[in-house]
Amino acid sequence: MTYGEYMKGCVNGEKNILFVNISWGLGIGIIIDGKIYTGKSGFSGEFGHINAFDNEIICHCGKKGCLETEASGSALHRILIERVHEGESSILSNRIDIPNHPLTLDEIIAAVNKEDPLCIEIVEEIGQKLGRQIAGLINIFNPELVIIGGTLSLTGDYIIQPIKTAVRKYSLNLVNKDSVIIASKLKDKAGLIGACMLARSRMFESI
Repeated sequence: MTYGEYMKGCVNGEKNILFVNISWGLGIGIIIDGKIYTGKSGFSGEFGHINAFDNEIICHCGKKGCLETEASGSALHRILIERVHEGESSILSNRIDIPNHPLTLDEIIAAVNKEDPLCIEIVEEIGQKLGRQIAGLINIFNPELVIIGGTLSLTGDYIIQPIKTAVRKYSLNLVNKDSVIIASKLKDKAGLIGACMLARSRMFESI
């Protein structure tokens, strides 16, 4: 996804980029000086598994307190169901407990874009939590561009604006002034395009 955006998406000459993929899980892609950074074993970018919360929620990785447990598509799904069960109202309230037909993340995104107040509120809360942690990444990497991609990026400004607000609040001003935060241009095509472009690049390298 990162390489797709770099080659065919919203990148316009920038060489230092973070791509934040907010889908069911949470991860980042890193480009430094125009090259993808993968780490020694290819496992860089496990942003969702930063220990960010003092909670008892078990992450998919088996640990507790991961950022992903409160700021991801799976977190959005869980929190919405919890809050409806606690008595809050949503246009999805009648969908949640239908047997053998679980609520999907795509349905929640659609509800956000239909201006469902509860879904919007949860997405904005997730954006604030993410922005606080992205602020730390900006302090470390000093990127020119931070691209917000993945399924939750389809909520547009509902996720982008809280991220920007938190970044301004929690990152160093002398660093964040260099960083532009934007939504993915390629949306759900970024992964496919990136894989194709990377395969082509490696093919020519081997000739």
